Amino acid sequence: MRRPTILLPLVIAFIATSAAKKSPEVSWGRADVPFDVYRTDAIACGRLGANIDIEDQPATAAFVAAERLNDRNLNAPLTNADTIREQALIRQLLSSEKRIAELQNVHLSATEQCLIRLDYRRFILTKDQTRALRRFQPGTAARHAYLHSLASDTAVLASQAVPAIER
Repeated sequence: MRRPTILLPLVIAFIATSAAKKSPEVSWGRADVPFDVYRTDAIACGRLGANIDIEDQPATAAFVAAERLNDRNLNAPLTNADTIREQALIRQLLSSEKRIAELQNVHLSATEQCLIRLDYRRFILTKDQTRALRRFQPGTAARHAYLHSLASDTAVLASQAVPAIER
């Protein structure tokens, strides 16, 4: 059986689409955390979530089944009624936001649990903080520094905290 590594672009595309929606910007912080520890923890927890094995997830099985149908019908003309039905099924299996969200939650849950174990807590950025954050390119040192300034600030964490989720 092929490994479902080809699913990563689909999951990333869904995450990017979801992030584009107008919802409050949420980040993670820990009071007085030094910058180097903050970055090390972010990278370690991000890698943990990104590398989680999703092979046994039901949503993965749906994507693999759709890919097999797609491979079989790749060069088939769309005149056969069975082929047309299979192509519709493939689209349904691959475009199912629920299945993609399930896979996304597996990755996010692992990342979140890692951050929680390290005593990080979620907080919501204000509109002004969000506007300031958007001025920085993702992945830049300036953006990391700005997020750290918020994430390590005791007052920000106290006043903008997201209630803990019971799992």
